Amino acid sequence: MSQTTLQDRLQQAYNTKYPGEKLPPPTLLRPDAVTTNRNDDVARLIRGLRGRVLEIGCNTGSLSAALAPQFDHISGIDISSTAVEAANRRIAEDPSLQGKLDFRVASADQPLPFADESFDVVLAIAVLEHLVFIYEALDEWHRVCKPGGHLILCVPNMAYIKHVVDLFFGRQPLTGSPTRDAAYCREHGWDGHHLHYFTKSSLTGLLRHVGFEPEVWTGDGRYAKYRRWYINFVGCLTVRARRL
Repeated sequence: MSQTTLQDRLQQAYNTKYPGEKLPPPTLLRPDAVTTNRNDDVARLIRGLRGRVLEIGCNTGSLSAALAPQFDHISGIDISSTAVEAANRRIAEDPSLQGKLDFRVASADQPLPFADESFDVVLAIAVLEHLVFIYEALDEWHRVCKPGGHLILCVPNMAYIKHVVDLFFGRQPLTGSPTRDAAYCREHGWDGHHLHYFTKSSLTGLLRHVGFEPEVWTGDGRYAKYRRWYINFVGCLTVRARRL
């Protein structure tokens, strides 16, 4: 299969997963909540940052829309053309977002349509685990991030205690799917199209290899505020790393 054909197949898969028919409201961000989700973690780690942002895997733009008042401009890319169409509808329907946001179709692990050192912040929330070429992706994210700028990354935590218990009992851990049912996975992608798995130590080594230094770690889940004292108790790892 040629690389072009592979990208076409991936776009088709994510168009099926994200048809873009419904336009959800801007994400509600709760950076100080006790029980958090990954977007709350992003809000906490991004607090105080300013400038220009690139959101990798923007989907329908709900997170970008929520963050728009904090930043000068936010660009978003997604491999799903239907999701990007919905994101652009969001801009058309909300005058306050016009001139603040732009969205386009692009693959996160292919050359990005942006100049070197264009962004103060690069967001990649629940993206890296889906990509075929993770080194190429991170090299590109490093290229478009300004020196001293930040990458905020969220991935599933394979060391999460629930996944360790699953492995102990011979079950495949699920990080992107609600069920192991084969018919469901045929339609929605094996484990939600997750291709890679990470721990804090493996992600630290990967980030340092491509030129980012992790600064702050956090994680989500029920009572996450109390679970972060031991990172393996959190379901997803979210990290803020600085470009060296």
